[in-house]
Amino acid sequence: MEQLLAIMPLSEEQRSTVRNMGVNIVTADDIARKQVAPDDITIMYGWNAEISLPVLKAPHSHLKWIQTFSAGVDYLPLSEIAQHHIVVTNASGIHGPAIAQAILGYIFYFTRGLWTAEQRRPQHFWEQSADDLLVADETSAIIFSTGHIAVETARLLHQMNVHVAGVNRTGHPADNFDETYAIDDYQKGLAKADIIINVMPGTPATTGFFNQQFFDQLDHKLLFINVGRGSSVVNEALLNAIKQGRVKYAALDVVDPEPLPKDSPLWANDHILLTPHVSGVVDHLDTRLFPILYDNLKTFVSTGLVSRNQVDLSAGY
Repeated sequence: MEQLLAIMPLSEEQRSTVRNMGVNIVTADDIARKQVAPDDITIMYGWNAEISLPVLKAPHSHLKWIQTFSAGVDYLPLSEIAQHHIVVTNASGIHGPAIAQAILGYIFYFTRGLWTAEQRRPQHFWEQSADDLLVADETSAIIFSTGHIAVETARLLHQMNVHVAGVNRTGHPADNFDETYAIDDYQKGLAKADIIINVMPGTPATTGFFNQQFFDQLDHKLLFINVGRGSSVVNEALLNAIKQGRVKYAALDVVDPEPLPKDSPLWANDHILLTPHVSGVVDHLDTRLFPILYDNLKTFVSTGLVSRNQVDLSAGY
């Protein structure tokens, strides 16, 4: 019988569904009380380093599959997981609408006078004119990624008649994008964009991608948005770009490190909007995530394979 360690909470109805599939549910308390040995866990639902690492590193671990509650998996020890031939599935698709809507919020904040109003508020200054009062169809965007989140973002932007370009590994076409570029040949698309959006996962290839060399290519861009991973942006390079007028504003939902230190200069720059990694937060995550677990359990208990959202451990997403 498969032993599922439920780090992510399961409702009574969900527990009943899992048990009816012939899967036993184990909690961290069961392991702490030594009612179940870490070696016996075969499926892990969620990840918590304090709980999960002893299971992964157990001398005779039987762990076969990890279902995460996030789309990104860069916080997992992927190389060790790959060495043990453990399958990882993620929550890709769940957070897309929330993050896409947050991106629109960041754009509106800087294009519909909200930023200017907040700057004037301490002085009690009332003035109808504002910087960058733009309508969405007067802008264009480039999104670094064409995955689930990027596709949903492009869909919403298209509804406002924004021209949207995408960047992926090969330049292959993707839904809702007017054009796509390969990651090693994106400059033409970047030159035409007013708004730059990063949705790339955290991998060795994306670490430090938005560096001084990248920002030196920019010429009076309106907005840089990062909802991917903080590790992809070199903070000093971004601050230099804003200081030099290469990009006017930035909206950062992710930073490196997190939490952001109190002495970070990002806090002090009023051309930067900071949100504390909340763009992907959704209500009732347990309800949204369970269908992915359920679909994968159905195939896993019968074939040992998963059917949805398997992560390429070598690529990191």
